[in-house]
Amino acid sequence: MFNLTRWSPFDELFDFQRAVDRMFDQFWSDLPARTAGTPGSFKVTTNPDEWRLEVPMAGIDPKHVSLEVAGQTLTIRAEVPSDGKNAPVTRYERSVTVPQFLDLDKLSASHRHGMLELKVPVRESVKPRRIEIKAGEDQKQLTTA
Repeated sequence: MFNLTRWSPFDELFDFQRAVDRMFDQFWSDLPARTAGTPGSFKVTTNPDEWRLEVPMAGIDPKHVSLEVAGQTLTIRAEVPSDGKNAPVTRYERSVTVPQFLDLDKLSASHRHGMLELKVPVRESVKPRRIEIKAGEDQKQLTTA
């Protein structure tokens, strides 16, 4: 006849936790749209043979950019000298941990139209390969008598 529900003080706490989770999920889902085109953002595209990272470096001369590899960490640094005496030196640094299946020894970099493009090939040892199965010639056929 009456539908009574028991009040629990934890229900309000869990509702608050769900609201905070929704807020953070919304923040992180909107983040790429807000940071696109800023020096800290970059675009990663993949295919079975390589990963390609595109880092916007508009207005930065490639001779002021350095790349360093230590283990599986790739560090991109740029230091642009100031034009005037009072202007500060512009510095940019970004470190990325690269998955172990990528071969950083074969990393290649190019700079074109303000975009630094890095190509990191996938290691040959992790690429799928086809193995041929050889049929033995000494196999005997079973026959029924």
